[in-house]
This record gives sequence, structure tokens and C-alpha cells, in this order.
Amino acid sequence: MGIKDRIELYKSLFGADCKALEAVKGFILPVGRFEALEAIRELNTILSDLYMVSIPTLTVWVRDNSYVQATGEIYLTEPELEGFLHQFRHHLQNVERKYERRGLTTEGKLELAGIPYKDTVYKMYGEDDAIAWSKFIVELSSK
Repeated sequence: MGIKDRIELYKSLFGADCKALEAVKGFILPVGRFEALEAIRELNTILSDLYMVSIPTLTVWVRDNSYVQATGEIYLTEPELEGFLHQFRHHLQNVERKYERRGLTTEGKLELAGIPYKDTVYKMYGEDDAIAWSKFIVELSSK
């Protein structure tokens, strides 16, 4: 299943029920670099509270966007929305596996628990899900 197909699947499965959608709807990333960082930090706290997970540490202005499972850290090249959401999704995946919180990535719908990890294109575990989820959130929140 390609990323576009997965985005459409997420729209049909989660749609407006996605917790992150309301938090991101109306989110405007400020132009200034430091203001953008503060806005992303605030969103990080809001999303962590919504999903009831630990707040991942944010480090910006590094070489590559990434998420470190062992420490729960998100690294971003720039404080931008889609890149942050992608890495935050990896954080949700990590919490789901590490603390056995089945359904965390499927908005509590336990019958869908395996979907984020099935029929993937990328070999890195959870990558398809993180890409599609971040694009899904950005797309629906901008409408």
C-alpha cells in the first residue's frame, strides 16, 4: 500500500475522530525561527496531554529529522509542522510498543491495531504510518 493510499485509509478510518486533528486545526507556524520553535513546543505539550504520553524532548537545528526511541527525543532540522508530526507519531508508536498501550496509534480502536504496520512500502518499522499520519493531519487540518 502506497503512502497516498494509506492517507486515504486513515481519512476513512479516523477522519474527524483523530485527537490530533483538533489541536492542529488552526495551528499557524510563526515566521520567526524562535517563535516557530515555541509554537512547536506548545503543540508538543498539547498532543502529549491529549494522548496521555510523556512529552518528548525537542532539539532543533540539527542535520536530520529523527526520533530516538531509547531517550524519547525528537530531532528536527527546522521547527516545522509536518516534520514534527512525523516524529511525534514515532513517539506514539514507541510508547504503544514499550508500554503495551494497544490502540494508541488507532485512536483507541483496538480492532484496527495492526493496520499501521501492515502492507508497508518502507522497511523501517512504522515509517509508512508516520509519513501518512503526519500528511493526513496536515491535510485535514488545513481544510
